[in-house]
Amino acid sequence: MAEPVQYSDIEMMVIAASREIKDHQFIFTGTFWPLLAASHAKKYHAKNIFTLFEGGVMLDTAPFRIPLLTSDISVMLEPIMLGDCFDTLGMLLHGGRDQLCMLSAANVDKYGNINTTCVGDYNDPDFRLAGSGGAADFGVFSNNLVILIEHDKLRFQGRVEYITSPGYLTGGKSREQAGMAPGTGPKALISTMGVFRFHSETKEMYLESYFRGKSVDLIKENVQWNLKIAEDVYEFPSPCEEELRVLREEVDPAGMFLRGERERSDW
Repeated sequence: MAEPVQYSDIEMMVIAASREIKDHQFIFTGTFWPLLAASHAKKYHAKNIFTLFEGGVMLDTAPFRIPLLTSDISVMLEPIMLGDCFDTLGMLLHGGRDQLCMLSAANVDKYGNINTTCVGDYNDPDFRLAGSGGAADFGVFSNNLVILIEHDKLRFQGRVEYITSPGYLTGGKSREQAGMAPGTGPKALISTMGVFRFHSETKEMYLESYFRGKSVDLIKENVQWNLKIAEDVYEFPSPCEEELRVLREEVDPAGMFLRGERERSDW
């Protein structure tokens, strides 16, 4: 029997996020892990996507290396549009195209509200984080938002201390009642343990699938609320060798983001 393909938890998360991307979509990407997922999709299975960055850049090619920021020089060399934030965020606001937004998060809660602003009281925080940038706009206007986050119990809170990017607020119709358009909001959250979706009526997060080596019980132990589980919860398909090769050799050959991840992996 063949040995299972080995990969890290981070690699699994990035590839699962990449699989959310469909060809010909407009991908609005935030910093950090979303940059890897968008580049992987472009190089592996979605050759015709357009990648948009909050500062006003649109690409129809993958950057020559992973950007450190959305205004990195690597995204400025061969853009098909070089404008400002009103251009790209305006495209998100007015819609009319098949789009997907991706954001990373410091903390998230059961309704998909994202905190990337602070840990502790806003006026006297334990830590001040990077803040919003265009992430608040992504949270408000996107009708297809995917969140990427490393999974530990401190990150999965019943209620975030500060909402940088709104999810479904307090659930139900609260998002629409706050003035945001019906149909907008998070569609998926992908952690280093599994894939989560949001209930169509309550808007509460539930576990759709878990990654190899994880379990429903383990995931439930690592959230701060009574996590709902899909009736047909299943083990998410592992990456194939070619998906991993593209990620390691074409997306991040220098190990800017992935160096050391495989050594820390149980797989």
